Amino acid sequence: MWAIVPIKHFELAKARLAPVLEPEQRQAFMRAMATDVLASLAATPGIERILVVSADPAVTELAQAVGADVIAEERGGLNAAVALGAAAAASAGAQGVLVVHGDLPLANAAAFAEVVSAHGAAPAVTIVPDALEDGSNCLACSPPEAIEFRFGRNSCAAHVAAARERGIEPRKLAIPSLALDIDSPADLQALLTADHAGRSVAFLRSSGIASRLALETTANPAAMQAPRKLGGSA
Repeated sequence: MWAIVPIKHFELAKARLAPVLEPEQRQAFMRAMATDVLASLAATPGIERILVVSADPAVTELAQAVGADVIAEERGGLNAAVALGAAAAASAGAQGVLVVHGDLPLANAAAFAEVVSAHGAAPAVTIVPDALEDGSNCLACSPPEAIEFRFGRNSCAAHVAAARERGIEPRKLAIPSLALDIDSPADLQALLTADHAGRSVAFLRSSGIASRLALETTANPAAMQAPRKLGGSA
């Protein structure tokens, strides 16, 4: 099983956090989350290689530092990036791929190993949805190009349909540590209330962002309400 991690330019990441984070803070936070995800994948039994798909030299540098391979993409969109990675994995003989987004700050090797273990023999599709069962935070496919990738709004249901179109009954796994992706200020609050000590949380606390968010939430609770998540937006 290969892992595919599409990561957009750090400078463009997490625009929906602009109300509470400055551009430099969003970049540093995204880097911390991506590092946590890649390090967890590197420690996951059953993951043979990690393939990062990105057009950002800064992402390339980070990926190579953790031993991941990199494919450059030309900003063709998330689905095009994932398809590019899946095609590369298939041509290199991979039996399956695990598509993982870079904004899963609670991710850990045990959670990824659970997905790999439950996935089963080809042909197979396994979806780990977000907390609203809207987005597809992780997607395992065997063979790598088993289905058409349909990340975006309501991607969980879209991937279920894509699998059934190919005659594959997909499996859905609810894994709490993979259910939180970060899109809104409310997601930041959820992260800070979790029992977790990864790089993402460490950055929010050491930078003073966590303390500031706590004060802002007390002063204006409505500002921290979460919009409907789109999922798969790393």
